[in-house]
Amino acid sequence: MVVINDIFQYSAISELSNWFKGVAITIFISIVTILFIMLYWILKYGDSMRISFGY
Repeated sequence: MVVINDIFQYSAISELSNWFKGVAITIFISIVTILFIMLYWILKYGDSMRISFGY
């Protein structure tokens, strides 16, 4: 909880209203959650996936 309070106090988000702070934190948490889900899928099913990079 101390870390979250420090982020709110010393970052650019401190100037926003509480509603915008909640939206920003929610977006950040959802992005991090999606990244962890993608990492899990790559580690679990990566050997059977066919990933190609191209144009």
